[in-house]
Amino acid sequence: MPKHPKALLIAVAIIALEALVLWGFGIWSIVALLQNDNTSFVSALFLIGLVLAAALWASNIALGLAKLKRWSHTPGLILQLLVASIATASFGGEFGNLLVGFALLIPSAAAFFLLFSAKIRALFQRD
Repeated sequence: MPKHPKALLIAVAIIALEALVLWGFGIWSIVALLQNDNTSFVSALFLIGLVLAAALWASNIALGLAKLKRWSHTPGLILQLLVASIATASFGGEFGNLLVGFALLIPSAAAFFLLFSAKIRALFQRD
């Protein structure tokens, strides 16, 4: 098995941590649903489905990157763009929170920068 560059290992760790947070949020949402702590049952079910699907997707990306699967590089970049868009939306609005915004944006930007580096891109290109 080839030795992975440190930059790739850091990016995989960030994406795995994002997946772990999504799994935790999904479980928390299920518990809230079971405690009847929601205003709309159907909306809560849909949100839980979306969060669990995102957690599964992020977990799959982290595993694919760790195994140097070519298909995983682009979804890893897209995931970081989606997280960054959620982060920038977290800075403003009625429920804006700077801490949440920066907690999402900084790791997302770091993972995107690492995945977009020439050394990492070269690992996932066709031979």
